[in-house]
Amino acid sequence: MILASWLEFRWRVVGGGWRFVPRHCIVCHDIGQPTTTSSQSGTQTLTIRIGVDTGGTFTDVVATDRATGAWVRRKVPSTRDDPSEAIAAGVSQVLSELHGDAVERLVHGTTVATNALLERRGARTALLTTAGVRDVLYIARQNRPALYDLRSRRPKPLVPRQWCFEVSERIGYDGNVRLPIDWADVDRVLTTLVDEQIEAVAIGFLFSHANPEHELAVAKRIADRMPKLSVTLSHQMASVPGEYERFSTAAVNSYVQPVMREYLHRLSMRLADDGIDADVLVMKSSGGVAPARVVADKSVETVLSGPAGGVMAVRALALTTPHKNLIAADMGGTSFDVAVVTHGKASHAGDLQIAGLPLRTPMLDLNTIGAGGGSIAWVDAGGALRVGPQSAGAVPGPACYGRGGSLPTVTDANLVLGRLVPDSRLAGGMQLDLEAARTAIDTVAEPLGISIEQAATGILRVVNTAMTSAIRKITVERGIDPRDYAICAYGGAGPLHAAELATELGIGRALIPRAPGVFSAEGLLGCDLREDRMQSHIEPLAAADLTAVRSWFRALETSAAETFDSVDYAASWSIGLRYLRQSNEIPISVDDGKLDADDLAARFADAHEQLYGFARRDYVVEIASLWVAVTVTTERSPPAKLPAATSQPVPSSKRAVYFDGKGVEATIHARDELFAGSRVLGPAIIEQDDSTTVIPPNWEATTDEWGSLLISEVGRGHGQLGDGDK
Repeated sequence: MILASWLEFRWRVVGGGWRFVPRHCIVCHDIGQPTTTSSQSGTQTLTIRIGVDTGGTFTDVVATDRATGAWVRRKVPSTRDDPSEAIAAGVSQVLSELHGDAVERLVHGTTVATNALLERRGARTALLTTAGVRDVLYIARQNRPALYDLRSRRPKPLVPRQWCFEVSERIGYDGNVRLPIDWADVDRVLTTLVDEQIEAVAIGFLFSHANPEHELAVAKRIADRMPKLSVTLSHQMASVPGEYERFSTAAVNSYVQPVMREYLHRLSMRLADDGIDADVLVMKSSGGVAPARVVADKSVETVLSGPAGGVMAVRALALTTPHKNLIAADMGGTSFDVAVVTHGKASHAGDLQIAGLPLRTPMLDLNTIGAGGGSIAWVDAGGALRVGPQSAGAVPGPACYGRGGSLPTVTDANLVLGRLVPDSRLAGGMQLDLEAARTAIDTVAEPLGISIEQAATGILRVVNTAMTSAIRKITVERGIDPRDYAICAYGGAGPLHAAELATELGIGRALIPRAPGVFSAEGLLGCDLREDRMQSHIEPLAAADLTAVRSWFRALETSAAETFDSVDYAASWSIGLRYLRQSNEIPISVDDGKLDADDLAARFADAHEQLYGFARRDYVVEIASLWVAVTVTTERSPPAKLPAATSQPVPSSKRAVYFDGKGVEATIHARDELFAGSRVLGPAIIEQDDSTTVIPPNWEATTDEWGSLLISEVGRGHGQLGDGDK
């Protein structure tokens, strides 16, 4: 079972809506509207929504009471060994400040699956596959990770070769059974699984996407003999051709599934122990949320759960303000996540690599690197200054946190350069140790023969270069001109670096949300529930029976919608197209369910030209896959507008801040004292409880009516940031 029996969850329909409820609950309610529950004292309206984003350094908690309009935002130190501890502590804090416990739902962006994958702390996993192909995960593809690096190596598969077991069976490419299952083979493997204390198994047979009969049969045998074993079927994870990608996706899901199940169980029990009764929904990599039951079965869909909430928050900002084209740039304590939102739409991908492992599952098109406030600076064997990907995390954290850390980090560099102040507003008044930061930075300054301030400046330049490279990878390398966009910088460290990133990219402007440090958690509150279905279908586009293709789309849509048991949903269709004999496909949206071969071929050629710089419009175009996304809309509250400023802001103080290696006097402002139309000229520092924004010399910042901070080079003008002008 996924969770203990009293914690099992189910969907129920009430009054035309639906709600994901604990089995022990006796009253159901629509999660999209203010809900009620019965008690001995009467009827209670559930109006509080909570968003929780777990990061490597801090856990961000945002809560809003839709009855009163009150908001509470808090950052608490993450508890690495058990993230649920920090979550329960943060949730208790915000509920105390809201003076209520009528929690409608709690939406969680988690890094549990991601960390298990990156740190190789998953379950003991085995692979059952067709006889003769046990080495698929090891052979992989012939392309090299780094074309000119002769020493580059692929990451080791998650499943050791001795746990890759073969079974005599065979499904043909057409879905016909060529060789029935040898059950003696299966039983021998099951005995070995017990002897090896295997915790999870992935079943990946050849051409199971065309006919899953054998995978289903073996899964039933395992359920009968070993009911506690976690089982993943490759055709359920990725019903597409390409056994390497399909097997890899199944292996990743098996590897992280037991870890995720245990975590969700522990989180539910801890919340219950604290008297917090709430629907728990989990953010998926696709940008939608799903109930814990669904996520526990498909844990692979949460490997980008953490950064996905921030991207959806940027999307919401683009939909509710004039700033339509935005580069989502999330810099937290351990990582830097970047994505592109164009005309209010976030890009999706059907296949990406996480830690060098390919995944064929719907997810936001994100690029993540190890660059955050806790990233550690070091000098390599050649005498070059490097930053990351190692991170000090929350414990011990940067040296300036005073928790036992002694290694130099990006946060220490920002403190040494005056961009942060020892008497910090961070996390409710966190005190930073300047001398500890200087001592740590000196460990890289001394071997380089430079001053502490020069070393700190160098650390910021190195990490900024890494982040701009990550942005170029998802813009320039995709045929997107970043100058048509504005950077939307958030996360605890994002606003510290926003202006310099914009300068290096030639953008010269950026947007800082009202609460950037907890922006990802805030974005979780308005996410729609989402379920995706992908299915392979290969035939030439020109010869395809588009009426039949439309019926297959409808079938996928119906299957996905059954997850919600609701008629009130929206569906989007995409068709994966490629040139004949190509292996990679490009998803092309099917607008309003209209299928026209000539239109699809033309749009595919345009997309191919944008991505690769050329198109062969006379080549045969082939259908490769069908992709349906079904969403149930979450009611969102419109963003509150700020009152207009009656005068220009007066700085609370001044201090020396280093820019380009030189110390200059900068004005210091409190973010909560800025109103619509407030203008601040650089050099300046704008401080708030969850983040700090740096305004360099010759830059200016203006607060818009939605509370966002628009920063740009003096004289450039803001206009509507990201509206396509250069």
